[in-house]
Amino acid sequence: MAVFDDLPPPGSDDTDGSDSTKVLSSDQATMNQELAKAKEQEACLIIIRGTPQGHRFFITQDEMVLGRDPTADISILDQSISRRHAKVTKSGGKVLITDLGSANGSLINDKKLAPDAPRPLAKEDMIKLGNTVMKFLPQGELETLYMGNLGSAAHTDALTKLYNKRYLLEVLEVEFKRAKALHTDFALLFFDLDHFKKVNDTYGHDAGDHVLREFAALVRANHIRPKDVFARYGGEEFVLLLANTGIKDASDIAERIRGAVETHAFIYEGKRLSVTTSMGVAELTTGIESANSLLKHADQALYAAKGAGRNQVVIADAP
Repeated sequence: MAVFDDLPPPGSDDTDGSDSTKVLSSDQATMNQELAKAKEQEACLIIIRGTPQGHRFFITQDEMVLGRDPTADISILDQSISRRHAKVTKSGGKVLITDLGSANGSLINDKKLAPDAPRPLAKEDMIKLGNTVMKFLPQGELETLYMGNLGSAAHTDALTKLYNKRYLLEVLEVEFKRAKALHTDFALLFFDLDHFKKVNDTYGHDAGDHVLREFAALVRANHIRPKDVFARYGGEEFVLLLANTGIKDASDIAERIRGAVETHAFIYEGKRLSVTTSMGVAELTTGIESANSLLKHADQALYAAKGAGRNQVVIADAP
């Protein structure tokens, strides 16, 4: 896939009128690095239409089940997909897909698969499961990297470079259902910066943006594990999703973040700004039946922390 944004429009004055052909220079070293990265990538399925759009599922096992069930190897949030809808298998250097007798069937390039009949996948095959459409890319394709960068841009908050609210809610829904189905621990931290409006009013919005960026970098660099999802919820509010984490460990993480923020030197134009954070912690329990309910419990704990004087961690009460 190529993008030619740098080419002048037809009829522009950027031509010299000669008949000679100009050779466009390129950074061959960068291209070689990109190609080397691509060779390391496994074959993958990319969601073209569905949730989360742009997400890549790498085919890392010899057999992987696709379905709505949170326990599926490739779990897709789509009610029109069967719990165990199809499977992909690797054999002899090829990737094959098999429909598992799904209710709505599996289509490859608009042709319906017969149940239990493996079909080899080719580059850019379009796979339709329910209302979700995915594209297949074999191992080593450069487009896999491009699609990953494209997806990252759609899911990233421009100021802090964290995940944005839209992506957070999509992942929260999927991880909540997975934890519920597998009976694993799952916790959520909801927090914001105390008296942030005062920073903007006193020092200006550039100072506020500086604090948000530095806060995000501080937490991400020192307190985020590889599988955690850290996102900007909006304004000065942030959320951290902690899979396979119980309430004690989650509250310990929250306290470490709170302490790190309190002692960190936020310097703007030679002045140290006072920055603290209040945090609410909630965990998945039997009384919480939805991802939104878990988020609300953490939010209520956050407001309890602010009401109790700020710069502290409060654990949500069990529902």
